[in-house]
Amino acid sequence: MNLFQDAFISYGRADSRDFAAKLNQRLTEEGLEVWFDFDDIPLGVDYQKQIDDGIDKADNILFVISPHSVNSPYCGLEVDLAIKRGKRIIPLLHVEEISHDTWQHRNPHGTAADWEAYKAAGKHSSFPNMHPVISKINWVYFREGIDDFEQSLQSLLELFKRDQLYVHQHTILLNQALKWKQDNRLAQDLLVEAPLKKAEAWLQTRFRDRQPPCTPTKLHCQFITESLKNANDGMTEVFLSHAEEDRDTLEAIYESLTRAGLTVWTSWQDIQTGADFQAAIEHGIEAADNLIYLISPDSLRSPWCQREIAYGRSLNKRIIPILIKPIDLENIPEDLQKLQFINLTDNQQAVDYLSDEQDLLNVLNQDAAYYRAHKLLLVKALKWERQLRNPSILLRGYALRLTEAWLKVAHKHASHRPLAIQEEFVQESLNQPSDVRLNVFVASDSKDLEFARKLNETLQIQGEQTWFEPDKTALGSDYATEMKEGIERAENFIFVVSHEALADTTLLEGLQIAQSLSKRIIAVSYQTLEQSEVPSTLAQSPWVDFNTGEDFMSSFGTLYRILKSHPQHIQAHTRLLIRALAWEQADRDDSALLRGKELTRAEQWLKQAQTQTPKPSDLQLAYLTSSRELSFRKVKPRSVVGLSVGTTLLVLVARILGLLQGFELFAYDHLLRQRPAEAPDDRFLMVTVDDKSGSFVREGLIEGRYEPSIGTIPDDALDQALTVLTDNQARLIGLDFYRDFPASERLAATLEDTDNLVTVCKASYEGSGVHKAPEIPIEQVGFSDLVPDPSDGTTYVRRHYLMQGADPEFCETSTSLSLSLANRYLEQEGVTFSNPEKPEGGFSSNSLQLGELTVPNLNLLRGPYYPSGLDLTLFDGYQTLVNFRAAPHPETGKKDPNHFAAVVSLEDILTGAVSQELIENRIVLIGYTDYADRNADYWETPHGEMPGVFVQGQMASQLISAVLDERSLVRWWPFGQEVLWIFAWAVAGGVIVRQVMRLPRLAAATTLGIGILYGSCFAAMVYGTLWIPLVPPLATFALTAGSVATLNYRLRKP
Repeated sequence: MNLFQDAFISYGRADSRDFAAKLNQRLTEEGLEVWFDFDDIPLGVDYQKQIDDGIDKADNILFVISPHSVNSPYCGLEVDLAIKRGKRIIPLLHVEEISHDTWQHRNPHGTAADWEAYKAAGKHSSFPNMHPVISKINWVYFREGIDDFEQSLQSLLELFKRDQLYVHQHTILLNQALKWKQDNRLAQDLLVEAPLKKAEAWLQTRFRDRQPPCTPTKLHCQFITESLKNANDGMTEVFLSHAEEDRDTLEAIYESLTRAGLTVWTSWQDIQTGADFQAAIEHGIEAADNLIYLISPDSLRSPWCQREIAYGRSLNKRIIPILIKPIDLENIPEDLQKLQFINLTDNQQAVDYLSDEQDLLNVLNQDAAYYRAHKLLLVKALKWERQLRNPSILLRGYALRLTEAWLKVAHKHASHRPLAIQEEFVQESLNQPSDVRLNVFVASDSKDLEFARKLNETLQIQGEQTWFEPDKTALGSDYATEMKEGIERAENFIFVVSHEALADTTLLEGLQIAQSLSKRIIAVSYQTLEQSEVPSTLAQSPWVDFNTGEDFMSSFGTLYRILKSHPQHIQAHTRLLIRALAWEQADRDDSALLRGKELTRAEQWLKQAQTQTPKPSDLQLAYLTSSRELSFRKVKPRSVVGLSVGTTLLVLVARILGLLQGFELFAYDHLLRQRPAEAPDDRFLMVTVDDKSGSFVREGLIEGRYEPSIGTIPDDALDQALTVLTDNQARLIGLDFYRDFPASERLAATLEDTDNLVTVCKASYEGSGVHKAPEIPIEQVGFSDLVPDPSDGTTYVRRHYLMQGADPEFCETSTSLSLSLANRYLEQEGVTFSNPEKPEGGFSSNSLQLGELTVPNLNLLRGPYYPSGLDLTLFDGYQTLVNFRAAPHPETGKKDPNHFAAVVSLEDILTGAVSQELIENRIVLIGYTDYADRNADYWETPHGEMPGVFVQGQMASQLISAVLDERSLVRWWPFGQEVLWIFAWAVAGGVIVRQVMRLPRLAAATTLGIGILYGSCFAAMVYGTLWIPLVPPLATFALTAGSVATLNYRLRKP
């Protein structure tokens, strides 16, 4: 559909077509993208959908004010959609009213009374029936003869620049929201991360001192808040409790909340189909910061509402009551009567509701952080309880510390205090051991416990998982083992240097282990030391001195920066070390070695590690060497050959059964389209009966120039056209439409006298048959039947149907229209025709000759066609492939098969607008191209949709050009040669995978191989018009390569 546009032009054609075109041109010259119906509605599409899509994707809607646009229902629809989408609408006043002369020109048969009625309806002026929204917006004046166009244009451009980013973001979000809606609100269409933050900021934008250029729609707000809800795992800020009878009020409040960027839970939106209704409601209440209760007589009677309020109170949720209908206050539960209500029942004007809306938002913003923390902790605690107190859900590190601090504050809160389950959850989290994954191992002597504990606690507050054991005696003899495992798992080793620590043999042993494993060692001191006392391992390591006179946190910041430096290197070092240790402990078993992506990542890390610290350890280097050697095992050459034979046979069977037919034809179409553009065929002139010609003929019938007649072109018009062509010495005339009824006396005489005329009939082998024109002898008739491909529907043509068995009942000729035209033309050039038809029926293979040219015919096991289920009727008659001629389009210069020859319309012929030079000595083909006319036939081809008359012309042209110009027909290899070609590529795929070990080189070699295959097929088709199979060799290449890779994989993974 459309791309994003800066502007959409809505206008009335009768008054403003030229103005709109000029405006479109000038805006485009200014570098703007503009949607203009003459440029942006392709043929053959639903124009209304295209218009709606254009409005959706335009930043600004330019409504050109004129009597026609104001009174046009179509323009009205465009304005309504723009309002619905919240678009910035910019009215441009072009025509205030039209004069009687203008009206009379458009209505030549209109009377004075008609004019008065027209004025009474207000249709002559832009003002009586103007849309109220348009009338309220400031206009940009473009009145012709009054306002300066360029000056007004500059004002418009300045208006575009105003709030441009905000308006464009409106368009982007609108289209994302529409896609989300059209895709049934799929979660993957919602915003995440940076785009979500940007959208949230956009929604919160307020224009305090002026009106917004455009307004977020309800869909905008819903899309953004649903994205926020999704990003927060379905948790919301508000749960709406209401009776179903209060749906209107609910939606108004929902819209107010989402416009403020708040996430909202409602039963009509957040309960999935098939879900437990009660459980879903309870989960919605649990996962909401606040519960808003819409009080009305219906909600007070609703058992569901009462359950929701009761459950919210049981969870200590903040409940905000809103009175939406008058009630007896005695019916409200006693505990709710104590709460401050927001009363909507006394609202008299819209501003009253806005005041109440602001009161509600103020309440929600009050202590919002507290209630959000209450919710988060509640959700986690309930999840922990429901999962049988799964320890993996417990809080750890920094999150646990924050929650513990919040809990202390919550105990002093006036209301909505924490529940017992929340406190128990926090307590259990505090009781859990540290996580298995370790960021830091802290080694310290018991004498340094106070400093070490402070250091460890600060690290944990920063979210680091630490190994720290202040009491070594508690572990006893297991301490050395625990210490060794902790050092192995830790990414960093911090040694608290002190006099006592340097004398502690256990700590020094730990330091030696860290050094042997090439861990990053960081020395930390908080007292003065003599340098001579420090071991060389610590002296050469990064050192952080907490005894410099700075406060603790300043020195800790230095330490933390060291810990966080080169994180990817350190993490990879630790992961690889753990794998290497496991391999060592398993007696260096091959099953523990690295393979595939893991080995590739390890190799990449090793290259980078040479310039970083810590360096890889000897154990890591040995582990990588063994892993690298494992990946070089490969299969034997004879296995490659055997696999190649097997994959070739498999692909051939699939091909013969027609399983590859669709892919092969897709490749054939692609390669055929790559052929270069050719000069138009000057032997042909195409006469199209298009919509303008149809209108011209109808006008002739109305004005009496032509007598009415049945069928296609009126007899008088056809007689006139044939006379013109004959007078201008057309060499041959072909009529590609049916006339199975008697002609008028004059036309009948013309048809009988025109011996260079060829018409059509249709055999009844496929669908209903159609007789030839009664006045035309069978020698001047060719069948019009084409052979569409069944795999691509009933109108896809790739094959040239030259001959078929004659149909005695409807179409008693065996030659096609294209062959008849080509044969008659070539006969005049002295070229003889060799008929392949057998006396007993059928056709001899490859025996249709035009002079020295043999036209190859399609049959089983030759060419790109392999019928599904071996249906040999696919090759009935004598068929070959069509080598479509694509000439440059006169206007765009792009390749266009519909301009393979000169093209004029029937109207041009009838009005004498075609020169004799275009007709003389040419084959003139006449056929319908008007989509609206039932006589027109359109066919899909590799180059796109093509009228039937052009298909017939292409076929005749390729035969004549092949004989006279040596323009090649599409050729193909014999079956045996194709088999060898397919087998060769199977061997190539196996050899590449066997010989090339490194993944980048393998990828490059594979890409090169496929490139050579494609290039060969491309060159053969483009430069030699030779069809070489592409899909079957690609399949054998991939299958053999995959099979060899699988065997190699098994060899390398014992």
